[in-house]
Amino acid sequence: TWKCMLLGRGKAMILTNSFTFLGALLCAVGSWGTSDDVYGALIAYRFIMGVGIGGKYPLASTIRAEGTTAGEHRATEVAKGFFWQTPGVIAPYLLGWILVAVIGEEKNGVDFRTITEIQFRILFGVGALPSGIVIVLTWLQFRGKERERVGSENPVKVALNHPELWRKLAGTGGCWFLYDFIYYGTALNQTAIIDSVFGGNEGIYDNFWRNVVVAAMGIPGVVAAILQLEGLGGKRLMSWGFALIGVSSVLLCVCFLYFPDSNTLNFAFFCLLLFSVNWGCNVATYVLPIDAFPTEVRSSFYGLSAALGKFGAFLGGYFFGPISRGSGGYGMVYLICAVMCLAGVAFSGAFIEPFNKNTLFKGSDDESNGHCSAEDGDNDKGQDVKRELLGNV
Repeated sequence: TWKCMLLGRGKAMILTNSFTFLGALLCAVGSWGTSDDVYGALIAYRFIMGVGIGGKYPLASTIRAEGTTAGEHRATEVAKGFFWQTPGVIAPYLLGWILVAVIGEEKNGVDFRTITEIQFRILFGVGALPSGIVIVLTWLQFRGKERERVGSENPVKVALNHPELWRKLAGTGGCWFLYDFIYYGTALNQTAIIDSVFGGNEGIYDNFWRNVVVAAMGIPGVVAAILQLEGLGGKRLMSWGFALIGVSSVLLCVCFLYFPDSNTLNFAFFCLLLFSVNWGCNVATYVLPIDAFPTEVRSSFYGLSAALGKFGAFLGGYFFGPISRGSGGYGMVYLICAVMCLAGVAFSGAFIEPFNKNTLFKGSDDESNGHCSAEDGDNDKGQDVKRELLGNV
């Protein structure tokens, strides 16, 4: 992220979206051969996509924050852009559902290899379109503008001289790590969890519609978080978000352990979990780094926070499956999630600082202070960081 920011916001956004576009396109047209060959190629191409997606997180939020106008609540405006991630999660299931409905559920699997290949290549190919559109729109937005003046100093070096930034990173990155362990562990194993809830999968068509319905529970969660962000603030939204996920995890744990045959009860509590993971923490992890760090290192430290989150996502995606196959099943998985939520509440209380209402609204203070600090007393520290960075440009 730091290297990208040397290019300027616009060029960096185009570069990261180019990685995402290329990776998705290669998944669609560049994966051929045996099953092992296709699997290996998809891993490589998904890595390319991951590089782009990892860069887009901090860039998109930073560009949106710096594009707010006077009087707008910066965090809320950033969160509005983040809303579209949830419909984006639903879209592949919805497209797959349509493809199966059009072609026919009976024409899937190893006996219809060609049709199945066409379907998954369409899914990947369509996934490249949003990044292609963003590339064009970003070019139009930044066309003719001078490159933004951003700091060229290594952000780690700056942080060594400003230990208060490490404390903030512990809050934003630590909470993101704990949250993504639960979110991506659930998302990447969603199909298996739904099968466990319903006691088995009846077919690919049922698989798609169930995932569409369950994932759609995230939409009211995100909307509620956006509406409450200004009133609650990022710190409380994060803490209450972990609390609700913890309660949902405990309820789901009890259901899996003691009421495994109650499909209705399990499905209801799983929908509650999906609502909760898309509510407080989902939005708070995305907007808090915008408030926590000075403008000149905002994208870099946002990237570090997101990287910690993706490490948690990797661990969640990797360990959910093996733990669920143990004697405790998914009950044990969500008992662990509940414990991690307790850690999340503790991290939120210890390291996350409340929004500073005097600087959170976009106005002349943003240009003078260079950032919106979480505490009034941090303004001088932010000014020190800004002066140090601009001295190296």
